[in-house]
Amino acid sequence: LTLMSESLRNDGRIWVPKQKGDKRRPDQIPEGERDYYLERRYPSFGNLVPRDVASRNAKAVCDEGRGVGETGLGVYLDFSDSIKRLGRGVVEERYGNLFDMYQRITDDDPYQVPMRIYPAIHYTMGGLWVDYHLMSTIPGLFVVGEANFSDHGANRLGASALMQGLSDGYFIVPYTVGDYLANNKTASVDDSHPEVRNAVACAQQTIQKLLAIKGKRTVDSYHRELGKIVWEYCGMSRTAQGLNAAIEQVRTLRDEYWENVNVPGSAADLNQSLEKAGRVADFL
Repeated sequence: LTLMSESLRNDGRIWVPKQKGDKRRPDQIPEGERDYYLERRYPSFGNLVPRDVASRNAKAVCDEGRGVGETGLGVYLDFSDSIKRLGRGVVEERYGNLFDMYQRITDDDPYQVPMRIYPAIHYTMGGLWVDYHLMSTIPGLFVVGEANFSDHGANRLGASALMQGLSDGYFIVPYTVGDYLANNKTASVDDSHPEVRNAVACAQQTIQKLLAIKGKRTVDSYHRELGKIVWEYCGMSRTAQGLNAAIEQVRTLRDEYWENVNVPGSAADLNQSLEKAGRVADFL
């Protein structure tokens, strides 16, 4: 998958067929049988609605069965009106590099046929509570950047994540962490400390448990299934009903994971499958 710039919506019009399951080519679908759904639902903004709104609506029409392409996971981003109004030269000057990249990947010429796009959030995450020093409820544990709640919600995007990391890193943490360390002496902790020994024992127990299951499904298959659950119910849009459904599905998947995952290799050497298995266990 390739990320196409949001700037394409400046001149592109987004639409899907009005009828579910319409698999005709876009040039075979007459104007009257097209649904320019953003223009219909948000006449004041049209295709320039905020990206969260555009993304949720694209997913919604695909969920209705009106998505395009072989998978039905796509909507058309059509530049034919802009090319007629502005001329190909202007459109090429504005978006030529993006059009070239799209054509190399799909072998479709976006000057001739509409692009097929589908929304993708970069990732979702919550945010830990912090005080004005960016310290969590655990004394001495500071939460810096996008992992805290202070600036943004759960729909994370590249530029906002960068902004929060920079602002926390440049302007806050150098002063607040230093102030904390100056006024709080940290105790020395070595390998014999009970908490260290307990942590090592728990990690070794998890490793042995994962290697001993010898089930029939790969770690990757569980990772993909978990990702699909999160995408469907916790990603672009969220409802109480969907979140509760996700909780139950994740619990079921987690139970199966600890009974049927297959982790090849051993713990005696570098084992990337084992490493991934531990991460997916953490995700679950």
